[in-house]
Amino acid sequence: MRPRRSARVLLFAPTGEVLLIRFAVPQPDGEFVFWVTPGGEIEEGETELEAARRELREELGLDLALRGPVFEDSNQFVHLGEWRANTDFFFTAHCDPDAPVLIGFTADEIAIMKEIRWWSAGELEITNERIYPASLPQLIRDHFGPR
Repeated sequence: MRPRRSARVLLFAPTGEVLLIRFAVPQPDGEFVFWVTPGGEIEEGETELEAARRELREELGLDLALRGPVFEDSNQFVHLGEWRANTDFFFTAHCDPDAPVLIGFTADEIAIMKEIRWWSAGELEITNERIYPASLPQLIRDHFGPR
């Protein structure tokens, strides 16, 4: 299994909601739809912080002060047709709810990134949507609420 390292951002509105991006990834048996925090793979020679800043600029057009990493999560999934042993490094940031704009960076990203939405911990706890990381509602409540 190939290792993969990712930098992700828990991006908070002043009222405490976290921003997630909805992905719809084509699969042989239909689309795999999920919501996840902004972020992506750490490139060679890049620190976790540098990757988190780059991903925010590429995906949402934002240049914000980041804190962290504040949390790490390990998981496994298929990425580009290959199983990956993934470690996510999470940072936090705050912004105005109108500041993020879903722009994507590559044609592949633009094709699968469908929308952005602000979520409260309560909404995340009751949704039937697939959310990553699964522990996000508790993570928000325990550690990373509004300033």
